[in-house]
Amino acid sequence: MRQLMFTLKGHTAIVTGGASGIGLATALMLADLEANIVIADLNGDAGQETVNKLAANGCSAIFVRTDVADAADVDALIAATLKKFGSVEILMHFAGIGMEQSALETTRENWDRIIGINLTGTFLMMQSAGRAMVEKGYGRIVAMSSMAGIRGGTGRTAYGASKGGVAAMMRVMSMEWAGHGVTVNALAPGAIETALVKKMHDAETRRAYLDGIPMDRYGTPEEVAAAAVYLAMPQSSYITGVTLPVDGGFDASGVIKRG
Repeated sequence: MRQLMFTLKGHTAIVTGGASGIGLATALMLADLEANIVIADLNGDAGQETVNKLAANGCSAIFVRTDVADAADVDALIAATLKKFGSVEILMHFAGIGMEQSALETTRENWDRIIGINLTGTFLMMQSAGRAMVEKGYGRIVAMSSMAGIRGGTGRTAYGASKGGVAAMMRVMSMEWAGHGVTVNALAPGAIETALVKKMHDAETRRAYLDGIPMDRYGTPEEVAAAAVYLAMPQSSYITGVTLPVDGGFDASGVIKRG
């Protein structure tokens, strides 16, 4: 039987938000599969530290400080990637921010900030990377949606709208680029134990989540990264326009009896 080999040797992957959390876990997995890595993040120290770690393990990697909500920054990121590596085959767009605030208390300033980074930033990144991929005739784009964009949750008016918008936009781009060898998918993580979540989720939030998660635990960044990396593989070529829950069964759950 022919062995199916999973490798990304010769492929270049941009990972936004790649200096921490899910983005960092994904960058490390992509590097293990021999991809070239471009870390795009606002945190220069953490970004360069990540690149140094990757380089020490034999990976060809660069850091580009990027504000994903700034069109000029985004175009500069793509240009820097093409200058260094000659092509971009993979975009892992995970940069984003979170906020928990009720609908009646959500200010216009907070709304604009969440939408600007999470939704407009995703549009700018996917559009700019998509141009290079469509021209080449190959690409894998994975965007970050959320269970908050699929299911209603208190305090997530702006955040849920931004992530629901990401899923809708992803489906449109997947249709437009399907004939050009470019797949576009999204992940919808549930409760994932990142540094940000540890700060944001108080005891009541954790109890509410765990009551609805059949696996009765939070997920890890590595579990989300593994799903992302599969969607970045050449072998995932017949999967596009999909929002994949990575949530321990949260989206499927109803009444859960623990016993």
